[in-house]
Amino acid sequence: MAVSYKAPVKDVIFAFDVLDSYNILQKIERFSDFSPEIAVPAIEECAKFAEEVLAPINSVGDTYGATFKDGKVIMPPGFLEAYDKFKKAGWASMSLPYEIGGGGMPYTLSGGTLEILCAANMSFVLGPGLSIGAISGINFNASETQKDKYLPKLVSGDWTGTMNLSEPQSGSDLNHITTKAEPQEDGTYKITGTKIWIGSGEHDLAENIIHLVLARIPNSPEGSKGISMFIVPKILVNDDNTLGEKNNVNCISIEEKLGIHGSPTCVMEYKSSTGFLVGEENRGLNYMFTTINEARIRAGGHGLACTTGALQGAAQYARDRVQGRPVGMSKEDAKNSTIIDHADVRRMLMTIKSYVDAMRYMMYDSQMMLDFSYFGDEGTKDFGEERCGILTPISKAWISDLSVELTSMAIQVYGGMGYVEETGIAQYFRDARIAPIYAGTNGIQALDLIFRKISLNEGNAVNELFKDIEETTKELIDNNDFKNLGEILSNHLTQLKEITNLLNIKIIEGDLTHASGVATPYLKLFGQILGGYYMGKAALTAQKQITDKDSEFYNDKITLSKFYIEQLLPLASGYEQSIKSDVDVLFSISSENF
Repeated sequence: MAVSYKAPVKDVIFAFDVLDSYNILQKIERFSDFSPEIAVPAIEECAKFAEEVLAPINSVGDTYGATFKDGKVIMPPGFLEAYDKFKKAGWASMSLPYEIGGGGMPYTLSGGTLEILCAANMSFVLGPGLSIGAISGINFNASETQKDKYLPKLVSGDWTGTMNLSEPQSGSDLNHITTKAEPQEDGTYKITGTKIWIGSGEHDLAENIIHLVLARIPNSPEGSKGISMFIVPKILVNDDNTLGEKNNVNCISIEEKLGIHGSPTCVMEYKSSTGFLVGEENRGLNYMFTTINEARIRAGGHGLACTTGALQGAAQYARDRVQGRPVGMSKEDAKNSTIIDHADVRRMLMTIKSYVDAMRYMMYDSQMMLDFSYFGDEGTKDFGEERCGILTPISKAWISDLSVELTSMAIQVYGGMGYVEETGIAQYFRDARIAPIYAGTNGIQALDLIFRKISLNEGNAVNELFKDIEETTKELIDNNDFKNLGEILSNHLTQLKEITNLLNIKIIEGDLTHASGVATPYLKLFGQILGGYYMGKAALTAQKQITDKDSEFYNDKITLSKFYIEQLLPLASGYEQSIKSDVDVLFSISSENF
């Protein structure tokens, strides 16, 4: 039986309550009227679209994939029709600023829609997601003339956008890119070079594709300081905004991948293609980080979405599958039992479901901090930028790493049937595997956290986050029902503070090898404890909202919070010894002996 997707509307709406999103976002002037009356109908409509339009072609995209012939990329059956509906429904622009033609909704709301749409069909959603990154890159950095020329069609979805960073000899390390940008007398540039791993670099969904390309102008400084960003359209746009000549932008192949088969990953070739400089010369990497940071948060969202879909399939299979007699159950009772009655299956499902909730709260909180960093006033903008800075590498890496583990666990629930493609569960595992890699591998996220983010604002940014966690621990301890949860969380927070101080000292003393060697365990420690913080908030929120009508839903949320804090949060302690251990052992075996 293939997976049948049902959007978790109540869970999404509850996440907004856990984060107090409505009250917090109303502090931003443009979102002063944001309320459940706006959010709930939007999420419900998104769910309907995902279930009826995107989910039915998810396996189609996986089976047929995007195909490449004669320089053209043809999307899987049903994708073109679905994209037309997607575009007309406004899902591509819902959370884009109203000044550029978007719906003006908070990015926080798009956290919910991203999860729902992506869980229904990740391959489909990747393309529009990249367009949003390109839109932000242009909106926040380009000239008014460039905005007027490119944004309207990008926002409407009539055109799509991409980011072109990596090259064959330069993946995440952009210091060595060689794509050239030769200045012309008319102020344009001729772009020449090859870019790899370009998601939706070519396709047949839209009439034009606007590429944001990193390249070097002659005599620019070496390394990342000499990189500029250019708008390079697939088809040039005339002064009257009509389409003009083709721009010699070509896809020369697409990758055969483990997953996301319906999303074309292209090798792009630029041969004296006309490009338009964005902003100032040699500031391209700064500009591109506008899109990269959003992409990193979305990568966490993609991991969450794959895990959500996998959970639904595993739970349904466990409810249906008759196999074996559960330990401790009588023969009579076992006649009507399925594998969901086995303790180990229950543990797997509880583990996945608890993590999904923690991942969801973290990802939505990261989106909410984007709202403050983009649209807050002087005080809240700084707070948003700093908090988003800390949350981004954790939500990207911790969530996406977990998604691979948890979608694999969902396959385990199926047993042998999970390894059979016809059940559909394996697709979530294969699709999830890209999330820890793209938008900067998770090892890079760990280095970013340990070397840049915990020192933000001289360490005050991370200490403010610790204070928020401490406030929640106190609320839990003062609550008779959750005292034990608060004590467990408090102990782990103390552990996190001590480890953070230890690593700061290592960095100050110049022991950078040790810090880099334990960066990943530190991020996992931070993520696990941060997840406990969100689950503590969820327990407190659910307790306040229990009514006779919805008591089962909210009691389940409390149960999941208890399971996470009592049985999953303690796993964080395992990272402490790893972080404190001597990392010289990492280099004790010669490279030839691996």
